[in-house]
Amino acid sequence: MMDELERITSEKYIPEPGAVYTMLRRMEERGFVTSEWERKETGADRRVYTLTEAGVKALKEGLKTVKRRRQLMDGLVQFYDAHFTEKEEGGDA
Repeated sequence: MMDELERITSEKYIPEPGAVYTMLRRMEERGFVTSEWERKETGADRRVYTLTEAGVKALKEGLKTVKRRRQLMDGLVQFYDAHFTEKEEGGDA
Protein backbone atom coordinates (compact mmCIF):
# COMPACT_ATOMS: atom_id res chain seq x y z
CA MET A 1 0.00 0.00 0.00
CA MET A 2 2.83 2.40 0.80
CA ASP A 3 4.36 1.78 -2.64
CA GLU A 4 1.00 2.45 -4.29
CA LEU A 5 0.57 5.75 -2.41
CA GLU A 6 4.01 6.84 -3.58
CA ARG A 7 3.25 5.80 -7.17
CA ILE A 8 -0.12 7.50 -7.54
CA THR A 9 1.19 10.74 -6.00
CA SER A 10 4.34 10.75 -8.17
CA GLU A 11 6.36 10.32 -4.96
CA LYS A 12 5.12 13.70 -3.65
CA TYR A 13 3.33 12.10 -0.71
CA ILE A 14 5.26 9.53 1.23
CA PRO A 15 3.51 9.02 4.58
CA GLU A 16 5.14 7.51 7.62
CA PRO A 17 4.10 3.85 7.93
CA GLY A 18 2.99 4.39 11.52
CA ALA A 19 0.60 7.14 10.43
CA VAL A 20 -0.95 4.92 7.76
CA TYR A 21 -1.50 2.01 10.14
CA THR A 22 -2.95 4.33 12.79
CA MET A 23 -5.39 5.63 10.19
CA LEU A 24 -6.30 2.09 9.11
CA ARG A 25 -7.00 1.10 12.73
CA ARG A 26 -9.27 4.12 13.15
CA MET A 27 -11.04 3.30 9.89
CA GLU A 28 -11.57 -0.24 11.14
CA GLU A 29 -12.99 1.05 14.44
CA ARG A 30 -15.48 3.14 12.45
CA GLY A 31 -16.47 0.22 10.24
CA PHE A 32 -14.92 1.56 7.03
CA VAL A 33 -12.49 -1.36 6.59
CA THR A 34 -12.09 -4.87 7.89
CA SER A 35 -8.81 -6.69 8.30
CA GLU A 36 -7.52 -10.19 8.67
CA TRP A 37 -4.12 -11.77 8.87
CA GLU A 38 -2.84 -13.49 5.75
CA ARG A 39 -0.61 -16.36 6.78
CA LYS A 40 2.34 -17.10 4.51
CA GLU A 41 4.41 -20.22 4.33
CA THR A 42 7.51 -18.16 3.63
CA GLY A 43 8.13 -14.62 4.76
CA ALA A 44 6.23 -12.57 7.26
CA ASP A 45 2.47 -12.78 7.71
CA ARG A 46 0.63 -9.62 6.75
CA ARG A 47 -2.61 -7.90 7.59
CA VAL A 48 -4.94 -7.45 4.62
CA TYR A 49 -7.50 -4.63 4.69
CA THR A 50 -10.80 -4.64 2.79
CA LEU A 51 -13.04 -1.65 2.24
CA THR A 52 -16.57 -2.15 3.59
CA GLU A 53 -19.79 -0.83 2.08
CA ALA A 54 -19.73 1.98 4.67
CA GLY A 55 -16.12 2.69 3.65
CA VAL A 56 -17.06 2.95 -0.01
CA LYS A 57 -19.87 5.36 0.88
CA ALA A 58 -17.51 7.49 3.02
CA LEU A 59 -14.92 7.47 0.24
CA LYS A 60 -17.46 8.65 -2.34
CA GLU A 61 -18.68 11.44 -0.06
CA GLY A 62 -15.11 12.47 0.71
CA LEU A 63 -14.26 12.58 -2.98
CA LYS A 64 -17.28 14.79 -3.66
CA THR A 65 -16.01 17.21 -1.02
CA VAL A 66 -12.49 17.17 -2.46
CA LYS A 67 -13.85 17.84 -5.96
CA ARG A 68 -15.91 20.81 -4.73
CA ARG A 69 -12.88 22.24 -2.92
CA ARG A 70 -10.73 21.73 -5.99
CA GLN A 71 -13.26 23.57 -8.17
CA LEU A 72 -13.24 26.43 -5.67
CA MET A 73 -9.44 26.57 -5.66
CA ASP A 74 -9.28 26.37 -9.46
CA GLY A 75 -11.68 29.32 -9.63
CA LEU A 76 -9.57 31.32 -7.20
CA VAL A 77 -6.39 30.58 -9.17
CA GLN A 78 -8.08 31.63 -12.42
CA PHE A 79 -9.26 34.87 -10.79
CA TYR A 80 -5.77 35.53 -9.46
CA ASP A 81 -4.18 34.81 -12.84
CA ALA A 82 -6.67 37.05 -14.65
CA HIS A 83 -6.33 39.99 -12.28
CA PHE A 84 -2.86 39.89 -10.81
CA THR A 85 -0.41 37.75 -12.79
CA GLU A 86 -0.07 40.11 -15.75
CA LYS A 87 0.49 43.09 -13.43
CA GLU A 88 3.29 41.25 -11.62
CA GLU A 89 4.96 40.27 -14.87
CA GLY A 90 4.68 43.83 -16.20
CA GLY A 91 6.16 45.32 -13.04
CA ASP A 92 2.94 47.09 -11.94
CA ALA A 93 2.65 45.23 -8.64
